[in-house]
Amino acid sequence: MGLFSTTHKEGNKPMDELDSIVEFSVNLKDQKAPDPLPPGKYTGVVRGAEVKMSQRDTKYAAVSFHISPDQFPADWEDGNPDGQILIYRRVGLEDNPNSRFGTKRFLESLGAPLSKKIDVNEWVGLEAELEVKHSTWEGTTRAEIDRVSAA
Repeated sequence: MGLFSTTHKEGNKPMDELDSIVEFSVNLKDQKAPDPLPPGKYTGVVRGAEVKMSQRDTKYAAVSFHISPDQFPADWEDGNPDGQILIYRRVGLEDNPNSRFGTKRFLESLGAPLSKKIDVNEWVGLEAELEVKHSTWEGTTRAEIDRVSAA
């Protein structure tokens, strides 16, 4: 096994030894876009956060929120039984008044400590109320986080 080999999550077979042929339960030509998570308010738990640079060369945090499946509407059939991950990319990390204030409000929503220096890794495990809406991107309707507030 090579220095950088990883193991497949569903077994002990190294990733570089997995078969090259993948068979799905449905022919991909027949697969339609699943219905996105319905709009509404959900409690989300931060699963990850990372500092990134935008195309406009500004620093922001990409925050992954997990919504547990017990919050899914009973009539929504396309939900993942492990829950839904939505990524929130509206936490500006530039050192200017607007960005700092927006970051302060986001941290208050999470109940995270406020200081001059922050570590986005400390957000993991914190929760907030997420207001989810639908948007269209490249012709596909998707769920996205519109607002983050205190849980």
